[in-house]
This record gives sequence, structure tokens and C-alpha cells, in this order.
Amino acid sequence: MRQKLYAYVDETGQDTASDCFVVVTITSDEEQDHLRIRLMGFEKQAKTGARKWNKCHTDRSLAYLRLSLDQLATQTTVFFGIYRKPIPYFFPMLDVLEHAIKKRAAEPYTARVYVDGIDTKKAAELTNALRARGIMLEMVKSRRDESEPLIRFADRWAGCIRAAEHGHAPEKILLAEAVTKGRVYCIGPGRS
Repeated sequence: MRQKLYAYVDETGQDTASDCFVVVTITSDEEQDHLRIRLMGFEKQAKTGARKWNKCHTDRSLAYLRLSLDQLATQTTVFFGIYRKPIPYFFPMLDVLEHAIKKRAAEPYTARVYVDGIDTKKAAELTNALRARGIMLEMVKSRRDESEPLIRFADRWAGCIRAAEHGHAPEKILLAEAVTKGRVYCIGPGRS
């Protein structure tokens, strides 16, 4: 039976004030509707609502991430890369996605990729680049964090990782715990 693998991608650091660019990919081969319902339950429990990392109180976002760590251990895997700027965002996204899918995929498989706010042209370029690297890809599509709980999940991890990279203690502690437990993986040049 062919594995259906889903990947949800978000990034942070395109702003000029940032010295690094963080890409996060959430992978899952679970039933997606059930996973969305669970994530929305975490949003309610942690009182984050559908807000992005930078629009929410840090303690609430961290509570949300802790719930996901404790309760979604086998359902999702988080991959990230930290890249020093200047760098075009396309290459880090390609790098993290390729590694995440190859690590999580079991032959035979097909992957569906959803990227926060990607335009049609960039989605086609990313599709071609991933296929050129041997990824069995069904499609790359845009999803907005306002309407997709799994993109918000990736956004919150990206915000946490960026804050940890900038030395914020609570985020550093949570990230270190997640990496130690094997629930979050660093790939790329930001590897520790």
C-alpha cells in the first residue's frame, strides 16, 4: 500500500531585522482531519486561538507546543533548518523539505506539500526541484495559516526556534527537550 505523506511548511526571518532564516516542515502520514481537530483543541486549551506565533503571548504558544510534544509524538515529526542571511528563501525551503520527506517516507509513497502563502509560480518551481531530487511528489499547494491548523503548527515551531536561536531561555529549553526526545530534528547548516 502506498504511503500518503503530508508536509506543511512555514518560515520566519525574511524581515530585514533578522540575521537568520528558519524553515520548518511538519510531516505526517496520519489522517489529516483528525490531526487538525486535535491541533484546534490544543489552540483552545492553550488559549492561542488561530493566532500566529508573533501575535500571541509566548507562554500560550509554548503551552500549545508542549501539548503537541506530549500528545502527538507518533503522529507528526518536526524538521527545521537555520540559515544565515543573506540567502534566497527557496534553497533553504527545498533543503528542509527534501530531508524531511526522505527521512519520513517509506517506499512506495507519494507526498503532498502545503506551503504558507506560496504563489503558483514558486509552487511549480518547488515541485520541479523536489522531483529533480527524487521526491515522489503529488503536488505543492499554498495554504494560509489563517485557515490551516497544520500551517499554524509549523508557524509556532518556526517562531519558537527563531526565539531559541536568539537566546530566549524558555524557547531554548523547549527546543532542547524536543530534540533530545527525537520529536524535532535539525537539518542543514544550523545543525548543532
